[in-house]
Amino acid sequence: MHPIVIYIFLFLNCFLSCQTNNNIAYNIPDPDCTGAFSLCVDADKDRLGREAIKVIHEQMDDDKDGMIEASESSDFIKEELESQADSIRHRHFQNATIQITLDDLWMQWQKSAIYNWSNDDVINWLVKSVHLPMYVENFRRNQIDGRMIPRLAANQRHYLSAIMHIRDPRHKRRLIIKSTDVVLFGPPQNTHNLIKDIILISAVLISFGACLYAYIRHRKTQESMKAMLKELETLQAAEGDLVAVTGNRNYDIDA
Repeated sequence: MHPIVIYIFLFLNCFLSCQTNNNIAYNIPDPDCTGAFSLCVDADKDRLGREAIKVIHEQMDDDKDGMIEASESSDFIKEELESQADSIRHRHFQNATIQITLDDLWMQWQKSAIYNWSNDDVINWLVKSVHLPMYVENFRRNQIDGRMIPRLAANQRHYLSAIMHIRDPRHKRRLIIKSTDVVLFGPPQNTHNLIKDIILISAVLISFGACLYAYIRHRKTQESMKAMLKELETLQAAEGDLVAVTGNRNYDIDA
């Protein structure tokens, strides 16, 4: 075989291989992780998770005395989570007389159901609660599970932009708020779905009631029309009889 043909064959083979490799989805290397392909192992997740919890604790601790008072957590919920103070959730998180240390917050996080979420659980939360389905592949590539959610909330070293490749400021803000919320309060409530179900059921009932009302009105209108036609026929028949009687009487008189 001619050498030129061999070179062309090798070139095409290399080119096709490169094109195929470009379609493979690799994770974004995380310099803070020590696992293969710069993925986080369990020790990394706990180490980095505690660092992130420390950042959240510092954000909530306004007076920097190492403890979160009830007033500080209430203000944090209103300002940082952009939520009106939900007294029930706040009391569940912290009693008025209790001050929360970093260790307290870390142990509370480890006891949370979110801590044991799998990658699929996190992706389900990302789609249904955070409403950012366009980043599913980013979360899947980096194998983001429950223990890594505090890193999303803390966003240290521009984690969302540099590692997760989420650059839209609005999306980053929403993800930080939602992540912080589940770190502090646990799994999201299903009130949104319940409200949607109530609205849907109400709409169906109203539609059914309107259709039933329209049907009843239509039936009544038809019955009224039939009664009117029958009365009209009766009147016409009576009028015909009256005309006939009047005609016969006039004939008798003339006779």
